[in-house]
Amino acid sequence: MEPLRKAENLIEAYDLPRPDRPLEGEWLARFYAERPQESSITYLLDELSFDSSDDDKTIFTGHRGSGKTTELARLGEKLESTHTVVLVNAEGLLNLGDVDYADLLVVLGLRVFQEARRSGVRLDEAKLDDLLFWYRTRIFEEGERGNLESEVGGELDAVFAKFSVKLTTDAPYRRERVRAEAQAHLSDLLERLNALFEDLQAKSGRRTLVIVDGLEKMYDQSQVRDLFCQGANVLLAPRCRIIYTVPLALYHTNDFAQVRMAFPRSFALANIKTVERDGSPCLEGREALLEVLNCRLMPGLFSPEAAERLVELCGGLLKELIGLARDAVLRARRLHGEQGPVQPDEVERAALQLRNTYRAGLTEQQYQELWRLYNGGSFVNSEVARQLLHNLSLLEYDGGRAWWAVHPVVRPLLEERRDEFSKLA
Repeated sequence: MEPLRKAENLIEAYDLPRPDRPLEGEWLARFYAERPQESSITYLLDELSFDSSDDDKTIFTGHRGSGKTTELARLGEKLESTHTVVLVNAEGLLNLGDVDYADLLVVLGLRVFQEARRSGVRLDEAKLDDLLFWYRTRIFEEGERGNLESEVGGELDAVFAKFSVKLTTDAPYRRERVRAEAQAHLSDLLERLNALFEDLQAKSGRRTLVIVDGLEKMYDQSQVRDLFCQGANVLLAPRCRIIYTVPLALYHTNDFAQVRMAFPRSFALANIKTVERDGSPCLEGREALLEVLNCRLMPGLFSPEAAERLVELCGGLLKELIGLARDAVLRARRLHGEQGPVQPDEVERAALQLRNTYRAGLTEQQYQELWRLYNGGSFVNSEVARQLLHNLSLLEYDGGRAWWAVHPVVRPLLEERRDEFSKLA
C-alpha cells in the first residue's frame, strides 16, 4: 500500500481533505494538526488520566463540524496504553431519527463483544457465550440465529454488521421489536455485559473506555432529552468508562442541569477562534487552521491570499474549512489547470454556494435574531438561538468567558438587508 502523502496537484487536493472523513488510525498520525490548547482535548485527557474511576461517564459536545470525531479518535489513541478503547459509531449503527436508550445499549454491547474478542486477552469463554446467548435469544431473528450457530471466529463480525444495517434501515417494526425485547430484559443484558467488563479489566490490566460518537447528530431534540434525562440511569449502568457525545443545543436547555447532575463530567470542545471577542485577529487560531491545509497539501496549490480567506470564512469549523477548500479546488482546476493555484476568487465562489444554503434555510425569526446579535446584542438563550447554534449560522467560542458570533459566511446576508432591519429597529 502506497504511504499517505500530501496532495501534489488539484485532483489529489480535491480527494485528500474530505469533510465526511474524520482522521483516525494512519490518517490521524499523518495529517493531524495540533489545535490551540483552549480548543483542544488536553484538559479532558488530563481528567481521564488522573481520575482513578473504572466507570465514570462523560458528556462530550461541540459544534457540528468542529472536529469532535477526530479529537475523540486522538483521545482514544492517547489512552490506549492504559485502556481497552471501544469506538461506537452511533451514526452508522442506529437510526438517529429514532433512538432509545435500549437501542443504544444493544449496539454498545455488540461492539464491546467484538472488541473483547479482538483484544488478544484470554477471556472467560463462558462470559462471552453468556452475552452472545442473550443476543441470540432476545434480539436476533431466526435467520440471524442460524448464522450465529454456524459461524465461528471473525465471521461473527459479518453477522453483527448485517444486524446493524437492518437496525438502521429496516422498517420501524424491527426497531420497535428489538427495543421492546431489550427494555423487557435490560437488567439481564447489563448483568452479562458487566461480567464481561470485569473479566476484560481483570485479565488485561487495563480499564475499558467506550467512546459513543455520533449522538450529537440526533435530529429530534425531544429524543435527545429523553435519552439523557429519562434514560440516564441506563446510560450510567455499564461498569466501564464511557464518553457520550451530545448535541450542543442540549447545553442551552433547562434539561441540561438535570443531565449535568446525573453525569459526573461534561466537556465542550471549543471552536478554534479566527478572531477575538473584540474582532481583532486571533493569530494562534489562524495559524492552526492554516496548518490543517499545510499538513495535507503541497505548497503552491493555494495562493497565500486564498488560504487566508478560507480561514476567515470557515469560522473555525474544520469541516467548513475543508468543504470550502474542496469546492474552491473544483473551480480552480477548470480555470488554472491541475497545478492551480487556487485564488481568492474561487474561494469566494465556494462561499457564495454555501451562503445560498443559508439563504434558503433561514427563517424570518432567525434572521431577526442574527441581526440583533450581529449588532452587538447579548446572547439570550431561546428556542431560536438554539436553532441558530444547531444550523451553524451562530457560532460559540470560548476565551475564558463564552461569546457568540454570526458565521462569517452568513454575515453578507444580513448586510443585504441592513436598510430593512434598520427601519424595523
